[in-house]
Amino acid sequence: MRQTRKYLTAIGLVILLGSSVSGADVYRKEAQKGWWWYEDPPPVRQEEKPQHPALPAFTPEQLWTMDADQLREYAEEIKKEAVRLPSEENVRRHYVVQDVIRRKAVAFANASEVVWQKHPELSVAKDSPLAAPGRKAVTREKVEERERVLANSRERFALLYFRSEGCSFCQEQEGILGYFRERFGWTIKPIDVDARPDLASRFGIQTTPALFLIQRGSNEFIPVTAGVASASEIETKLYRGIRLLRGEVSPENFNLYDFQKGGGFDVETGR
Repeated sequence: MRQTRKYLTAIGLVILLGSSVSGADVYRKEAQKGWWWYEDPPPVRQEEKPQHPALPAFTPEQLWTMDADQLREYAEEIKKEAVRLPSEENVRRHYVVQDVIRRKAVAFANASEVVWQKHPELSVAKDSPLAAPGRKAVTREKVEERERVLANSRERFALLYFRSEGCSFCQEQEGILGYFRERFGWTIKPIDVDARPDLASRFGIQTTPALFLIQRGSNEFIPVTAGVASASEIETKLYRGIRLLRGEVSPENFNLYDFQKGGGFDVETGR
């Protein structure tokens, strides 16, 4: 029995020592890995640099026949390359392309002058002359037409003037409105927004002074100005609003004067 115990004890010691040795061997093997055991470290991954494909080298003759979109895209790419790498050759290529673009623009402008001279109906020079006497005549036509329409509309239209107490801007606007009333004899109805919040809400008043054009016998109206406006601005916007409410112009032709109908600024011409 005693021998059996000794035998079992010996077996246990062998197993225990075997396990310890095995664990130590594993630990030693793991520790032996690395630089000090002549193993190269894992390679560091280098980020790939962006590749810049070579741009085609078009001749000036080829550039001249490119369509506008293709030429614009090519010019942009050439410029980016010249900025990225401003070598003499890259910068030269950039200015070669720009020179072609400049000369094409000059050619287009020159051809336009020929077309306008041969076909004056395609030019707006008759509607908006460059010469000072012509500009003066256009201005006179506009002023006379505005004044005529405003004078003839005072019985059918009126102005709503929204104001508020203590509004210094309203005081300035009232002086201008007095001048307008004397010239054209219009009815101007002042409305205090604090006393009539219902009307202020109906017309969406956000600031004072504010002017609205109304048509007698109709529920239609149109804003004229918000804030202090000059007499000239009031007259111009009233003229446009009257013609729009009367159906004499469409929104697309909102700025058109009668003497300009059928001309280069009439969007309905040729439809």
